[in-house]
Amino acid sequence: MNKKLLALFVVIAILSVIFIGGKTLPKGEVKANEDPINHTISVTGEGVVEVAPDVVNLNFGIFAENPDPEQAMDLLSKKANAVIKALLDLGIPKEKIKTSIFSLNPVYDYNPQTGESKLKGFRASENFVVITEIEKASKVLSAVVKSGVNNIGGIVFDASNRDELKLQAIENAMKNARAKADAALKGTNYKVTGIKTISIESVSYPVPLFKSIAGVENEASVPIEGGTLKVNVTVNVIFTFD
Repeated sequence: MNKKLLALFVVIAILSVIFIGGKTLPKGEVKANEDPINHTISVTGEGVVEVAPDVVNLNFGIFAENPDPEQAMDLLSKKANAVIKALLDLGIPKEKIKTSIFSLNPVYDYNPQTGESKLKGFRASENFVVITEIEKASKVLSAVVKSGVNNIGGIVFDASNRDELKLQAIENAMKNARAKADAALKGTNYKVTGIKTISIESVSYPVPLFKSIAGVENEASVPIEGGTLKVNVTVNVIFTFD
């Protein structure tokens, strides 16, 4: 066999391998998979829950002054014990009575003519935060004033069931989102078939309401009205429809 004929056979063999190899490639190896088209609609739902507050945080304090710092502390301790006893006698649990501020500071007399300050003594002070039911608030204030409290900051209204309120608000927000989706598809041949994603965008817990009662002579006569607290929830829902 001459060299020209041999070369021709080699070329034909190579072309046959390439052709056959191309035919034997698995189907779809170089073909992208196509996902079915999903019909979706994105909706923002809002849920609100209003509730009357059922607890209050009472803020009040005591102080005692004396030229001797130890004497000032002793006087403060006696007043604090009297206040705590009055609270316990009203049935306030000990874990609901907390000290928020405790301090001992020097007290000076300032002479505007000479510009000098002279040490007068020391002031020991302690502030309390007491959590109780709204119904007891007036009695608590009256009792602590009688026991020696000489500084009342105010009342903060709050809700004890924050987690339950949040769940209810989320449920309301989901109902609102579904209603919006149904309204958007009304009049068409499409219906909501499911949910693709859900995200809770924001949660606004009840904002405690502060009421100042400083300067009131008879704290027991102060009407304790908490109004209403709100929980706001926003959800973003992507519904599927067909």
